[in-house]
Amino acid sequence: MKTSSSRSARVIALTLAFSFGASGCFGTFSTLHKVYQWNRSVDPNKWAQWGVWVATMVVPIYPSAAIFDMIFANSVEFWSGKNPMASDAETRTIHTQDGGDVSFAPRPDGKIDVVIRAPGKDDVRLVVAAEGDVIAAYDENGLAAIATPEAAPTQ
Repeated sequence: MKTSSSRSARVIALTLAFSFGASGCFGTFSTLHKVYQWNRSVDPNKWAQWGVWVATMVVPIYPSAAIFDMIFANSVEFWSGKNPMASDAETRTIHTQDGGDVSFAPRPDGKIDVVIRAPGKDDVRLVVAAEGDVIAAYDENGLAAIATPEAAPTQ
């Protein structure tokens, strides 16, 4: 015969476990996506990628990443609005010889934020987007400069 305190402890434990799991369902699963992107970068051959996937299921890398996201990362993201595993690692920066740089940061909507910095000058911020068969770049005022494939320099 079980005591009521034992039963209460189980109910509390299950409620806490469910609340962490339920809040985790609303996240981006960024750790799991990083494992997936790594798997895709191992080899372009789909059979090699499948073999790595099987190995990471046996080891269990994919399940561990999913559980980590559900319990920790997605819960933090749900409550704070920012996933602790998301990073600006996607942002690429190219440094120029004159001391400036150009940074590229992809957006979830497929557009790219570009920031051009030159010593002694104001930063230039653009949003670059594919629009049909052209590439458009918009400044912060929404003014567009469109480059068509025909206008691209030839080599």
